[in-house]
Amino acid sequence: MGFIKKTLDFINHRRNPVKFARKIGVNAGENCRFIGPQIWGTEPWLITIGDNTTVSFDCAFITHDGATRVIKRKEKYKDVVKFGKITIGNNCFIGARSTILPGVTIGNSCIVAAGSVVTKDIPNGEVWGGVPAKFIKTVHDYAENLYDNMPEYDVENYHANKKEEVLKMLERENKE
Repeated sequence: MGFIKKTLDFINHRRNPVKFARKIGVNAGENCRFIGPQIWGTEPWLITIGDNTTVSFDCAFITHDGATRVIKRKEKYKDVVKFGKITIGNNCFIGARSTILPGVTIGNSCIVAAGSVVTKDIPNGEVWGGVPAKFIKTVHDYAENLYDNMPEYDVENYHANKKEEVLKMLERENKE
């Protein structure tokens, strides 16, 4: 029975990751998008993800401190535990292979760069990245930088033939 349940969970995790996350207890908002599988940890019910938030692949949500095992052999510390909720606001993007640690709150309209380890709260509208994650810039500054450096491209062709148009964009960039 255990093998069958694990196999079905694996298939469902891949097929509909938002539905799977909700099934195991993650409080996922409306229009969330989980790209590929995530690592929800052992207390997924401690995780809340807001509306319109995208989580890229292989992100880890750590809701407890497993390192307490090191100190539990001493009588004084045998019952020590550490748990923390993880809250991600609305309209956020969490980059691939990021790790969010216990007790972290990420505000609304935030971006976490790929591969980051988030150890503390992130205020609304900020871009953070690194190990440990640190403030990089505001989302507004990020948007302005993207806009100012946007390559020229054929919008209609992009929607009709994305691959062709992206390759053209990259060719033009390489020539400059």
